Amino acid sequence: MKLIKRLFSPYPHLDWIQIGVTSRCNASCVYCPQWTMRKVWKGEDMPLSVFKKLSPAFSRTGLVYLQGWGEPLLHPEFFEMLGLVKKKGSMAGLTSNATLLSEEKIRMLAGEGLDIISLSLAGVDQVNDKIRKGTTLKKVLSAIETIHRIKASMGSSRPHIHLAYMLLRSGLGDVEKMPGFFNSLGIDQVVVSGLTLALDQEMEKEMYLADSEPEFADLKHRLLAMKNLLDEPKNLFFHVFNPNLSGNECSENILKACYMSVDGFMRPCVYTDFAEFSKGFKLFVNGSSYPLESMDFGNINEQPMGKIWHNSDYAVFRQDFFNPETNRPCVHCTKRFIDNFQG
Repeated sequence: MKLIKRLFSPYPHLDWIQIGVTSRCNASCVYCPQWTMRKVWKGEDMPLSVFKKLSPAFSRTGLVYLQGWGEPLLHPEFFEMLGLVKKKGSMAGLTSNATLLSEEKIRMLAGEGLDIISLSLAGVDQVNDKIRKGTTLKKVLSAIETIHRIKASMGSSRPHIHLAYMLLRSGLGDVEKMPGFFNSLGIDQVVVSGLTLALDQEMEKEMYLADSEPEFADLKHRLLAMKNLLDEPKNLFFHVFNPNLSGNECSENILKACYMSVDGFMRPCVYTDFAEFSKGFKLFVNGSSYPLESMDFGNINEQPMGKIWHNSDYAVFRQDFFNPETNRPCVHCTKRFIDNFQG
């Protein structure tokens, strides 16, 4: 009967589901929408009852990622959520700014079976602390050391430690420092990402890591040379905005992934998750500005996720994604111009 239920389940097989468990954050990163919208931003926690309504989909999902526009460990019921994901048999991951990663919480995360913990940085020195206000490089490094120690004491390889490194144009001078810095951490994976969402003109400048196609080619050469100096170059990945690309792909894997917002709306990805208070804000890209728009295909409080996924509007969106008439919020999205060059 279990096999039959799995074969005829109304829920899709997905690579991942990202869940915005909270829109609250205890940091003020200058490139984050929360900082730009700080005067109107309303932080909320997802009710556990809403989270549970999505849980039937977890058993058919490779990875459930517990993070949206906020610091997930601020959620008072985060560990109940993590436990439910693992009970359903899915891998679980989160991205954290490390401010709440006490030894006790790290032990709890490891004990619940967290598979991936990704820590955020935007610099190899104290410049990080100015960009990611409210966080510190020292705290991130301390958290990495503690995770290593606790995993060793438990005889466990998990959680895998990832580093989400934000490379801004103003930080390009740090590229040559990266090999020694990354090698010193002993972590499982590093993703060097460029900024892909600018809500003001100053942040838009930080998105462009090169000014022309030849300059971008030079930058790639420089970054790949840096990668080759790592102890484990295969563990470093790039995810940067390259406006010279065709725009005929979407890095958010919309055919095999989705996102649920803190209030239960099913959306294609986190970049379509903006609340009513975001109206009036602009998206800046390629020297122009566009209205910041949201998109959803239903709310899990009103119908199950499987039904939302298969509804006609969502199906048309996925099948005809590159038609400007069906994907208006995505037309100017930088996620269609992501360069994952690996050498």
